[in-house]
Amino acid sequence: MQIRIIVLCGLVALLEGFDVLAIGVAAPAMAGSLHLAPNQLGAVFSAAVLGLMLGAFALGPMADRFGRKWVLVGSTATFGVLTLCTAGVVALQQILLLRFLAGLGMGGVVPSFISLVAEYTPSSRRQAVLGLLWAGFPLGGVVVGLVASRAIDAFGWQSLFYIGGILPLSLSMVLIWALPDSIQFLVMRGAAWQEIRNLLIRIDPTVNLQAGYQSLTDDAKKPGVPLWELFSASRAGGTVLLWVSYFITFMILVSSSAWVPTLLQRAGTSGAQSSLAMALFAFGGVFGTSLAGFVMSRFARVLPAALVCSAVTLAGVGYVSQPIVLAIMLLGLAGFFLGLASSGLIALAPLLYSTAIRSTGVGWAMGVGRLGSFIGPLVIGSLVSRGWRVADSFTVIGAPALCAALFTSLIQISPRKPTGPAPLMEKAGTNGGESLHQTGR
Repeated sequence: MQIRIIVLCGLVALLEGFDVLAIGVAAPAMAGSLHLAPNQLGAVFSAAVLGLMLGAFALGPMADRFGRKWVLVGSTATFGVLTLCTAGVVALQQILLLRFLAGLGMGGVVPSFISLVAEYTPSSRRQAVLGLLWAGFPLGGVVVGLVASRAIDAFGWQSLFYIGGILPLSLSMVLIWALPDSIQFLVMRGAAWQEIRNLLIRIDPTVNLQAGYQSLTDDAKKPGVPLWELFSASRAGGTVLLWVSYFITFMILVSSSAWVPTLLQRAGTSGAQSSLAMALFAFGGVFGTSLAGFVMSRFARVLPAALVCSAVTLAGVGYVSQPIVLAIMLLGLAGFFLGLASSGLIALAPLLYSTAIRSTGVGWAMGVGRLGSFIGPLVIGSLVSRGWRVADSFTVIGAPALCAALFTSLIQISPRKPTGPAPLMEKAGTNGGESLHQTGR
């Protein structure tokens, strides 16, 4: 069951990555058929990201209140429907509205599946699994780049949005049947003991839980607004540093994803070459995100180093855009380092917060990251419309990573001590400070 949860959440991450990055690959073809100027493209790139930001702010706390499963199901179905509708747009206003609304749905996806997987993964493997899970996002970019290199010329840019809409809708139906909610969340909300017992037995069929047992969790439901809990006790400094790091890292990641094809074509590459370059950028991100959790658990300063390297490689792309082979190689490296940094932050966020506020903490960190993602493409669009050189635009995209390297080096995690033995729930993913115990009556 735990493996199935991780795989299903990984598929959601892949399809979100496909839909978010599809607009950047489709943009050159859309600009020609819909007569869009560079500054209008910047607004198109940022519309979904604005929705992602607001969705993360609103739906992260909702997942803490109503459960991870149903917020994830609803969010996946919503962005699937609205992405499918995007294939029929004929005007800029329609694109902006549909991408914004699709982004609202996507905003609830990450806080829900990150919290759900964190709560079903043993604490000793949590960073590695969460890092691997986030690899689904850039893997979606690999898929959309490879599909676009063939499908746009053959079937038009609309084909990407047909694919990006039908698949999430189908997956949301599977999630209803195959995905349970978090055991810790169910206990904290006072769910029926039979429901909790059945989930525990599915994790370990040998356990003997008789009628009338009681489940206890050290992590009680917090009264009031969970947002304020992110700044209580010793969490305030970590929360601020995490938010600033998210803002910069995701600003760079989305600005790169959105503008790389267009900037490369302005430098003289063909549409097919720029799509393949985007695919390699995302492919590098897949390796980076897959390794992040594993590497972070062994080397403390991976995040700052990865961010510095991403700044250098992105700046290098602009100055060696021809020959295209060298530029593509540098983009692959930039994707690797940005994937390592973004996945490292994704794996780091759940460790700062307990079950009661975990989706809120992850959701607000992602929301701040999406704010950076919203601002970045608009800034680059403004620079391009003013005639900035391609090399200078790539430098502006990468330079803020140097600041993020400083902030991530200051984040520290203070491990919580377990208050009692929880051998069964360690299999299910609880960590110190939120152990779950069973006591017979």
